[in-house]
Amino acid sequence: MLIPDELRDRAERFPDRVAVDIVDGPSFTYAEWDRRSNAVARGLVDAGLARGERVALFLENEYALHFQTGYFAAHKAGGVSVPINPRYAEREVTHILDNSGARFLVTAGEQVGRARALARQVAVPPTLVVPAADAGPGELAWETLLGGDESPFQVEVSADDLADILYTSGTTGLPKGVASTHQNATFHGLRPIRKGGRFLHSIPLSTFFGSHGTQLFALRLGLTNVVLPRFDAHRFAQLIAERRPSWVVMVPSHVMLLLESGALEGVDTSSVSTILYASAPMPAGGVRGLAEVFPDALQLNGYGLTEGGGSACMMPPGEALKRPGSVGQPMPGITVRIVDERGDEVATGEIGEVTLKIPTGERYYFGDPDATAATWRDGWVHSGDLGYVDADGYLYLADRKKDMIIRGGYNIYCIEVEDALYELPEVAEAAVVGVPHGVLGEDVCAVVRLRDGAAAPSLDDVRARLGSRLADYKLPRQLVLRDAPLPRSGMGKVDKKALRAEMASSTPRT
Repeated sequence: MLIPDELRDRAERFPDRVAVDIVDGPSFTYAEWDRRSNAVARGLVDAGLARGERVALFLENEYALHFQTGYFAAHKAGGVSVPINPRYAEREVTHILDNSGARFLVTAGEQVGRARALARQVAVPPTLVVPAADAGPGELAWETLLGGDESPFQVEVSADDLADILYTSGTTGLPKGVASTHQNATFHGLRPIRKGGRFLHSIPLSTFFGSHGTQLFALRLGLTNVVLPRFDAHRFAQLIAERRPSWVVMVPSHVMLLLESGALEGVDTSSVSTILYASAPMPAGGVRGLAEVFPDALQLNGYGLTEGGGSACMMPPGEALKRPGSVGQPMPGITVRIVDERGDEVATGEIGEVTLKIPTGERYYFGDPDATAATWRDGWVHSGDLGYVDADGYLYLADRKKDMIIRGGYNIYCIEVEDALYELPEVAEAAVVGVPHGVLGEDVCAVVRLRDGAAAPSLDDVRARLGSRLADYKLPRQLVLRDAPLPRSGMGKVDKKALRAEMASSTPRT
């Protein structure tokens, strides 16, 4: 199966159903989505796109219709889509354009000028596709492509051909491009919901969770994808009241901000049947808080990674409250194994690296064989996540390998300390990082943003209240209180690299 086959099927089944609805912006139906992507695909081929060449998508969520049309147009034209997060820095964007060898670059809005400047820095500059009002010499007008022949169109490709290059966040260096085939991207067991429904989220489409976890997920269920371009807790709550979505999709940071804001007080949440969250561990308090404000909804906690493809584990309905901290059981056909540094499987309940075996073949890092060899070994994806599996087969994450703190020979998993901090009523956000120590090697530093109006606790007070939950060597030795929100990546994960750099250049407030 090819990725566009799924759009063609939904357009045939539900031609008049709204497919994508941008909050305070335009929308289109499944039939319009299919026809527009045909026209743009034909225009790209006429403009010189050859089979296997790359089409970069550099768009904010305000331009979700551009993104989703361009994504499928690239595949119908026999090309490869390359989503680029607009939050990436200049060096990261130029690296992606160079590394992917993008032939075309689709952009709009505030990113047009930036894209034009960055494209000039690439060894072989891509051709820009921009709104007609912005088009300059040598650039293609988006509206011209849209105005072409909308009849069915598909350049012949196979399921084994490359479909997407999905760049990781680059927290340990420049982003790496994870290459995915059509076969890999279309591996799922979802079926459309005939009665439809709305699917509300604010996930950046340029990320893996956005392009595969929301765009393709909603398409496969045949739902109306309601896109709030930028997350705002009060607007999100208002949309739940007004649009009555059946599905709500968030990252944990969205959940915690929504609960902290109190915006759902008095809101009828009964329309929401399913809440899906993923991309980072969910604090136990977040699971309990969601159950209080969405009493009728199932909570699904998904775990996956760009290198693996889609959700590898999912929390079965009704289990989230029973197993706080778990990310669920392996999806059908997927195997999870926990291994030590030698690659040997560890005992049940013992912490090691999470490795995955996916039945649709391996992904790889585009143009980076050395990094590929380090991550994909003997058919297993080495995730870089530390975790354990309990006796019932549920996976629990402990930390990222690179974030684990080694203090005087003891391994300290940041997630465990962060979960304890979130139990303190005055804590709105918390992150734990390792800081250098002359004798012990590393020490534990807690970075905290307090709730509005909360009294600032002392380090001794925090340690005393966490003492019943954590071993003494796991207790924070430094406490940094922040007024501003914690720095986060484009996917809403706490950017610990930025936190470490920030602390290295300033004196902590404790």
